[in-house]
Amino acid sequence: MKRFLPPLVLLLLVPGTLWAPGDLVPVYPSGVVWVVDSASSKGVRYLTVRVPLDTADLALHWKREDGTPLCHFHALRDYLSGQGRHLVFAANAGIYARDYTPLGLHVENGREMEPLNRKQGGGNFFLKPNGVFFVKDRKGRVMETEAYAALNMKPDLAVQSGPLLLSNGEIHPRFLPDSDSLYIRSGVGMRSETEAMFVLSLSPVNFNDFALFFRDELKCRDALYLDGALSDFYTSDMGRTGPGGLYVGMLSVSVPDSSGKDVQK
Repeated sequence: MKRFLPPLVLLLLVPGTLWAPGDLVPVYPSGVVWVVDSASSKGVRYLTVRVPLDTADLALHWKREDGTPLCHFHALRDYLSGQGRHLVFAANAGIYARDYTPLGLHVENGREMEPLNRKQGGGNFFLKPNGVFFVKDRKGRVMETEAYAALNMKPDLAVQSGPLLLSNGEIHPRFLPDSDSLYIRSGVGMRSETEAMFVLSLSPVNFNDFALFFRDELKCRDALYLDGALSDFYTSDMGRTGPGGLYVGMLSVSVPDSSGKDVQK
């Protein structure tokens, strides 16, 4: 048996070069996701995944139906395969607590599994303003936590994390341009209400430069930090299919297995 997938089209840029958002090309002919490996003007490499919310099936996962947590990309891949779907892209979601529960809001398929966290505390999550990435009727937004709370809405999908990287084009007021706090980082920004941009730094970067990449090179007005050193992406086209870290929430894009079923002869 051999698995046949649609032809993959991938734009790879040499580290150190810049790319224009208009140069992105689809990984799948249907335009499910676009993937680009690029570098900023400061030489930091990034893996950028554009998810068109109006056509791609973005979902959030934590546990199986029996209540056992998925934890890893491989488990998520196998879980979706059991539902007749092929995993195209996955990313760890927001920061989680010591008891391996989401530290903030977690909404799957319209079901709130953890409430909005409006408390004060230490660590990146509580570096206010923090925020929420949410999707409703295939339109997404990144919004500051208190502004989101005022909406009193019921999203289809929501992840809370912190800090907020960008708010209406403004960088978080606590970020320092010359900070020496350098880590692998992941985040999500919105180029439009149907264009979610997921970014993983492939080399260590500080918060300020990470936010600048979203604003100046991806042209996002709002962006949210997801997590740090343990962050990783799963992209079936680039061979990034390792198990990743131990995660609580995981975001995914998948397609029906009819696009790549095993063919027997």
